[in-house]
Amino acid sequence: MDTHLRPPGVWLLSDYNWIVPKPQPKGAVSRIVYFLKSHPILFLLLLTPGIPEYLTASSQLTLLVLAPPIFVLFLAANVGLYGSGVILIREAMVRWKKGWASVFLLGVAYGILEEGVDLWTLFYSKASPVGNLGYYGHWLGVNWVWTIGLLIFHSVYSIGLPIFLFGLVFPELKSKSLVSGRKLATVIACLILDSTFLFVLVSGFYSPYNPGGLLLLFSGLAIATLVISARKLPGDFLQTRTGEPKWSPLKFAVVGALLFPATLFAGGIAAAANISPVVPFVLDLALAIFILTRAYGSMGTVNNQEQKVAFSVGLLFPLAVFGVIASIGLVNPLIVVVDILFIAFSRRLWRKWNSWTLLHQHGTQTTLPGFSGPLLLHCLAE
Repeated sequence: MDTHLRPPGVWLLSDYNWIVPKPQPKGAVSRIVYFLKSHPILFLLLLTPGIPEYLTASSQLTLLVLAPPIFVLFLAANVGLYGSGVILIREAMVRWKKGWASVFLLGVAYGILEEGVDLWTLFYSKASPVGNLGYYGHWLGVNWVWTIGLLIFHSVYSIGLPIFLFGLVFPELKSKSLVSGRKLATVIACLILDSTFLFVLVSGFYSPYNPGGLLLLFSGLAIATLVISARKLPGDFLQTRTGEPKWSPLKFAVVGALLFPATLFAGGIAAAANISPVVPFVLDLALAIFILTRAYGSMGTVNNQEQKVAFSVGLLFPLAVFGVIASIGLVNPLIVVVDILFIAFSRRLWRKWNSWTLLHQHGTQTTLPGFSGPLLLHCLAE
């Protein structure tokens, strides 16, 4: 209403907006929450490479103190690779209206790009992280046992889990696109440039070894096949149980915690026992499919937020333990910082959805809480 048309003595609420100051966040955690509220993509970038690299101690935070330029270089390379990959796969999931089966296929394609085309660990027997799995199960130039375990890891922990957690933290953005136009082109360019940089770097580091054009061509064809399959796969390919969750949050946490050791130790144990490499190769794949499909099928379609959080924390817990154990030999004391962040994030995410569930059961909360909502701010600021 224009002021010249307003009756005398009548004021609008908007007239007082300038008088009432906006609430300012108090405390470091609350300020971080408010910042991430306006930058959801940044939160996604914190999850990956945060989960696969820094929580597992594959990349060391200690370099931040001992060699800051190297730390920044590794961080930029990790963000450019993992971050671009997870953003693009999430965009595909949203734009193509696909489910988790497509996400996992795209995650495998990402794993082949990173570990095969860029870093060559799928092929080179003497690659530093591969160990004895570079020889055990090596056939036709491929470290098959190492490959299956690593592709499962990247599909679940590097791609699927960050997208899953993003949906829990930002439920209002769960089905919304985050990048388009120039931003989308920038993300694609970052992935291409980062992959090229790593390819050149690894070429010099592993010289005179070279996987050869045939293996790289095979990798490219595998990536293309997986992407096309993910695009054509029906969005409802994986079915979950209609209604309430079948399992308690504790059971989801335990089942989630089984995935990492189930797919990590099979290869090493089989190699030590001199069992045929076919056994751990098939076992890793079968266990991963069984655990993930059982959990998804039991998740239910309503009142399942606590179960989702519990499953996520269960998936993360073994990685944190592995990171601590691995850091003992690496002299990486700053892993404690990552573990504290993991514990704080898990605790607050649980409290957010546990509080919402209680309110929802009493009929006082009918909508999902957003990341910036008062419920989460209350939980985080305490």
